[in-house]
Amino acid sequence: MLISPPFLPPPQANEAAFLDAAMPECIDASHGTKGAPQGSFPLVSKLTWHNGMHLDAPCDAQKHRLPVRAIADGTVIYRRDSAPHSDDPKHPLNYNPYGERAAWTDTGLVIVRHTTDIGATGDTPTQITFYSVYMHLARIEAAVQPGKPIWRKDAIGTAGRLFGQEGRLHFEICLDARDLQQLLGSARPMRWTDPGAPPKDNGRTDAVFGSIYVYLPGGTPVRTSPPKSQLRAKPTGGASAATDYFEPDTLHEAQWVEIRYGASGSASQGGDATLTSYRATAGAGGLQVGQRIGQPYVEKDFEYDMYKEANRRHNDLSAADQARSSPSGWYELLRFGRNLGPDPLPADAAHWRPIPTDSGHVWADLNAPGTYKFSDADFPAFRGWQCFDDDTSPLDQRCDSVELKRLIRDPAQPETLKDRDALAKRLNVPEVRAKLEYAICRFPTEWDKATITQRYEWLKTDEEFRMSEGHGWEEFAAHCEALGCDDLPQEYKEAYWHLHPKRFIQHLHQCMWLDKSEISSIYPKKIFLEVGKTAEYYSKLYQIPLGITLRKYGLSNRLRASHFFGQMARESYFLMATRETSIAVSAAIRKNHLTIQDELSGPLTETPQNHAQVQYLLRYEGRKSLGNTDPGDGLKFRGRGMKQLTGRYNYAQFWIFHGWLQKSSFNPQWFNKGKPGPIINNPEVIGNDPYLALDSAGFYFAMQKIGMASDQGVNELASNKVTALINPHEVPPNPDRWNYTKSTYEYLSEKI
Repeated sequence: MLISPPFLPPPQANEAAFLDAAMPECIDASHGTKGAPQGSFPLVSKLTWHNGMHLDAPCDAQKHRLPVRAIADGTVIYRRDSAPHSDDPKHPLNYNPYGERAAWTDTGLVIVRHTTDIGATGDTPTQITFYSVYMHLARIEAAVQPGKPIWRKDAIGTAGRLFGQEGRLHFEICLDARDLQQLLGSARPMRWTDPGAPPKDNGRTDAVFGSIYVYLPGGTPVRTSPPKSQLRAKPTGGASAATDYFEPDTLHEAQWVEIRYGASGSASQGGDATLTSYRATAGAGGLQVGQRIGQPYVEKDFEYDMYKEANRRHNDLSAADQARSSPSGWYELLRFGRNLGPDPLPADAAHWRPIPTDSGHVWADLNAPGTYKFSDADFPAFRGWQCFDDDTSPLDQRCDSVELKRLIRDPAQPETLKDRDALAKRLNVPEVRAKLEYAICRFPTEWDKATITQRYEWLKTDEEFRMSEGHGWEEFAAHCEALGCDDLPQEYKEAYWHLHPKRFIQHLHQCMWLDKSEISSIYPKKIFLEVGKTAEYYSKLYQIPLGITLRKYGLSNRLRASHFFGQMARESYFLMATRETSIAVSAAIRKNHLTIQDELSGPLTETPQNHAQVQYLLRYEGRKSLGNTDPGDGLKFRGRGMKQLTGRYNYAQFWIFHGWLQKSSFNPQWFNKGKPGPIINNPEVIGNDPYLALDSAGFYFAMQKIGMASDQGVNELASNKVTALINPHEVPPNPDRWNYTKSTYEYLSEKI
């Protein structure tokens, strides 16, 4: 999915800083909270549920307010234009809870349904539907109409007035129970979960994004230096948290380890890997679950070197063990903490990495028995993600969730659990506000006019509210009814579950598992129509293989993905050509030329009848720089896949990577020493199989460290460096590579 904030100021290098600039929270204080913003999520004055957060529309360089924009592709399901302004101080929309002066509130409202993919199981995408809500709009664009599609970054309208303050937007994110379960994963409970409870199984595999988290139980093997063996030593027995006995060189307490790569938007840069440790259990002296242990450990350029390291660990094994292993399996272990793919990895493979401790760092086996692996797609409870559905009065706006009150209260004053006013005063405590960003709460919408009395009736018994001069129940109820709608879509009213809008966008920004519509929007659709195909055909064919490839090879960020797609525009002609042809690619596709057809009966070979059609490809014949030594190698190992993998040497590296070929089965320098080369009987699979067509491209990015060149930015110099690694013979580079890198970035990023 692609998601952006509702305001789009100029992009910044730091994602967190950009989001702060794009979604500045209103500073107006909420009554009785000691300064918490008026539109805080999920609670405001009187411990009342609040659907979203209030944003202060940022300005451009000319001091003009930025327009409100759609955060993702979707369909408009509701529109209500703002009520005409009135100067009558008695008008319900001039209600001012903070003073006597009339303070107008705009009522423009737009609701958008978003349906997108976040991963897949086999051939079935994991799809979620959620709703974004834009309230207090002063003006709504004419094109924003119910039933009509709207695209990410499209203008919705202009932020209006809220209690007399200009440029205010109420923004919320919500979804129903079924889609919340899809978002969290089928095994994740939709209720408060003890963050200190040890996991019993690995996390989801349909969606994996962001940081990787590994749970290490007590007894996990550790070393003071990197072990030489890549396989686990056989346990001697006895070490366990249950027996409170630990062998030397083991962890004595359970902990969590986070692995985050620089491309994921963390504080580390480029291809660095940052490992951070967290406490898995609470302890004396105020130690909390999730509290950081020691200082993060940075593995410099680890991601750039991951292909080399995966091969090193595979090659360190004996010949017998290599037969049940593959560099690809090790690559996935290093990337995800586990092997998500089909390629072999020894069941006793060790994953030694340096982890922080209170006194420095040690090397730990992150794949030892009893370890469990997760990602940000699991919304891990130890990181703060919690579902709160224990409100005893779920049909009103009063928060009666005991678990949420426990999160808010002062640990030193447990008696405040029943004191709503005391709890409300803690809503501005930074530690509490930080925790509430991860709260996923079940409560009804506040915009339904039909239920206003039921939802707020409890305020009638609130002494402070009831006695407020001129601001009693009647005035308040009239104001709420003026804000409310009596024709809200039922699907929105059933979306009871709410998330912190800013945190939701920041978290899902890491996913970037593109759905079919997003893929088909990357390249101009007219290019496909010119050769008799459609962009939708190819996006359907390649969606899941593309998602797996981008995820596996660290290309799931807007910068690297832009270079990846920019190069494919030239190498595979916008996804349409997975085999190198002898004529212009567009003509070959239109004519279904022999060289571009599926090779279902084996690789294409030269015959007297087709000599003229394949002649161009014969230029690779006998080219030792590509490892082509046997007659017929030029055509047999022509360019295939999305990056046109070419030559017996590169094919051999790809076969070795997947464990289909043992390096020991041939002389690595066969093409220089005249020795027998690797036997590859079915090279055509790279062009025939959609997954291998894309995986071979990701493999080549990893093998050539192309991510290092990509990370230098979206500019022509970086694009030319990427081109030089993919096709060094194209001098100067075809301008399509840079042009489509740039246009892809403009589509994927927040750039307007």
